[in-house]
Amino acid sequence: MPDFTFSHVPGMKDAAAVPTLSAETLGESMFVGEYVAKSRPCVIKGGVRHWAAIEKWRDKDYLKKRAGHHQVYLYPNEYHTTPKRMEAAGRRQLTLAEAIDHLDAQDTRIGIVVTGHPTELQADLGGIGFLKSAETAFVCPPARYFFFRNAGTTWHYHPFDETLMCQIVGSKKIGLLDVNNAARETIRDIFFHEDYYDDPSVFDGLDTAGLSWLEATLDPGDALYIPPLWWHGVVPTTRYFGSTAAVTWRSPPHVIADTLRRMASGQADMIGKGSVPNFDALLKVARKMGMEKELAIAWQRGL
Repeated sequence: MPDFTFSHVPGMKDAAAVPTLSAETLGESMFVGEYVAKSRPCVIKGGVRHWAAIEKWRDKDYLKKRAGHHQVYLYPNEYHTTPKRMEAAGRRQLTLAEAIDHLDAQDTRIGIVVTGHPTELQADLGGIGFLKSAETAFVCPPARYFFFRNAGTTWHYHPFDETLMCQIVGSKKIGLLDVNNAARETIRDIFFHEDYYDDPSVFDGLDTAGLSWLEATLDPGDALYIPPLWWHGVVPTTRYFGSTAAVTWRSPPHVIADTLRRMASGQADMIGKGSVPNFDALLKVARKMGMEKELAIAWQRGL
């Protein structure tokens, strides 16, 4: 199927590779100090290869038996940023077991389920050797699950919290771009409106040569660290049923402070301010850092 998420984005043609590290030699001090603390993306090859999910989630019957009773939404399209595109093709509410059967069917062209509800699956994720201690994220649940067939996620970013995209079944290609770039307002408008998805002319006149586009490929057992305020788009490179787990945790205080400053100054947006389940904790942290005003401004600017 056509790859509109990347093919219409001129910067992806010359994207550099995300730095790749080996899970066998990566320690927590290196990961946190050189990447999380500096908001630098990286791929950790084999980072979650030891997880039980890598073997167990290949078995659709296991997934259905383990967590198939949960109600989920199945979308017959990519996971889009804009509601108008998400709602255009409609969605179906059904059990996860029914959704898995649909996504695994040979005649299914495209579909995706994104959910944080099957807490039963968290036991299959295991530990992360290079991240042994972390605080609860503000916005996202500890783990979100992506079950898909031929569907990725279009360009978006996370306003808060750190994310480790862990590939379980199938492979994916990911593009990344720091929100803080020389064309941030133009890029923001293009990606938030999503017109690029079927109209590449929206990039006309935009010089992407000075922008640091990155790309990464994940195979089962690999993980991609995605800092907050980094645009990323995701495209599957395998055409059958696949699954991904996104594990999240709270950013270091100085990263939170930087995020608040950038939001308050208009360099970034809150995005979906109604989806901050741990807002009280965020407010408490902002007060402790003396940045309650910045949070209030960011909240007012939120989309």
